[in-house]
Amino acid sequence: MSFDLNRVIRGRIWKFGDSVDTDSINPFYKYSTMAEMKLHTLESFRPEFPKEVRPGDIIVAGRNFGCGSHRPGTVLREVGVAAIVVESASRLFLRNTIALPMPIFVAPGIGAIVQDGEVLEIDYQANRARNVATGAVVAIPKFPPLIERIYECGGLPQLARQRYLAETART
Repeated sequence: MSFDLNRVIRGRIWKFGDSVDTDSINPFYKYSTMAEMKLHTLESFRPEFPKEVRPGDIIVAGRNFGCGSHRPGTVLREVGVAAIVVESASRLFLRNTIALPMPIFVAPGIGAIVQDGEVLEIDYQANRARNVATGAVVAIPKFPPLIERIYECGGLPQLARQRYLAETART
């Protein structure tokens, strides 16, 4: 599934604090199937989240989002989260989430301009995340061209396959 960086994302905010760990995001240590994880994702931080999250919702969080193990946010995509916007993310979580691809944006200051339940508009091409209710804006930095290409291709494995096919076609 590719992600169109030209599309504006607009959704209801689920606000989290700092150091949301991967065991809480993907509770694989306790639930072995995706169906079970979907029923329990992030419940240790927000017990209502798995029951009330809806397709198109956006997660906004503080620093060090996705700390802990190597697990990407696969379950977040499965429950319909449209994007993740954070003050900062662990390097491994950021890399794995981009490889999926799941839209994740590092936007310093995001926590100060939004409240839980408000609507956030993410316009990557305009380099901004905007609180629809207040008009407050924070910058979203552009990705390097290779990361943009990963999103366009539908993930890192798809990009690798395209490059492999292109290179082997020349020989």
